[in-house]
Amino acid sequence: MRLLRQIAWGAGLAATTVTAPATPASAAPTDLGTLSGGTQSSATGINSAGLTVGWARLSAATHATRWNAQGTITRLAEPRGSTGSQAFAVNDAGVVVGDATGSDGKVPVRWNTDGTVTDLGAPPGGKGGVARAVSGNGVIVGETYDVTSGLTRAARWNPDGGRTILPALTGDRQAWALGVNGSGVAVGVSLSPNLRLRPVRWNADGTVQELPALPGDTAGRANGINDDGEIVGMSGVSTPMGPTRRTPVLWKADGTVAALPELGGDDGGEAHAVNNLGAVVGESTNGGLQPRAARWSPDGTVTSLGAPADSKNVCLPASVDATGTTVGGCGIDDPADASLFHAVRWN
Repeated sequence: MRLLRQIAWGAGLAATTVTAPATPASAAPTDLGTLSGGTQSSATGINSAGLTVGWARLSAATHATRWNAQGTITRLAEPRGSTGSQAFAVNDAGVVVGDATGSDGKVPVRWNTDGTVTDLGAPPGGKGGVARAVSGNGVIVGETYDVTSGLTRAARWNPDGGRTILPALTGDRQAWALGVNGSGVAVGVSLSPNLRLRPVRWNADGTVQELPALPGDTAGRANGINDDGEIVGMSGVSTPMGPTRRTPVLWKADGTVAALPELGGDDGGEAHAVNNLGAVVGESTNGGLQPRAARWSPDGTVTSLGAPADSKNVCLPASVDATGTTVGGCGIDDPADASLFHAVRWN
């Protein structure tokens, strides 16, 4: 569900704000649980058939998992010698991407529709990496690590086996890609030497462009893109320790950037994914803390997705399908372990 309408971006693009009232929760949250004997899990991607992917923790390691439409969890295969893995995205064909951890660190992997796993390899000049997103026609993006410096480089893997490092913005030292479409256009982040995050898109030819932040902001992150060229993420003020605040934003197809409203009582947040109908999911926060699951309709109305009854109402939605079904994770209210986190689906 990722294809881009070509857009012209520039430094002088106008900024607008979506204003809309908050509405009651409308999605039923389901705790997807974890692997037998496991303690934690998180869902990171969903496709139009309801196939959900993510990870679950067993002992000290995480392992890539998938949940079918009925919620049954299965552990995915790992390359020989791996000690753990994570799945981050799935396309409508059922191709899953993520990473596996071995003796030399993380390597980018693809799980094929028959369940087999393939090490994608690093682009020339890179070593290892992580596959973060996959388009409907199999274009994969994520990151690799510079073979000399170890710095993070944005990367793209094409269906024909081609592997490319995508450039950071001029003067920046690092970058990583977080979303991609069927034309090979990617979105993500470029990181300056003083650790300023800048939201970017990479055109199909590999050239990079900075996306505008909201007026007065100096940082941002682009997390996802839909078929109409709408991009979602966050805008904020940069410091060496990261953004001091985050505002959820939508970059429209006409090039304008719009602030999305927070849930009542909140003052920030971040948008993580957008589907082809323009529905956006992400988090709404107060002072950067206690993230609550939120969904924005195409008209900008913000809705609380709620949380499972056994959770702390601390939730991070990660992906949304064409029908609005959303997946992510929520903190579980367990007096014996305050760090518990479970995969959740909102129908």
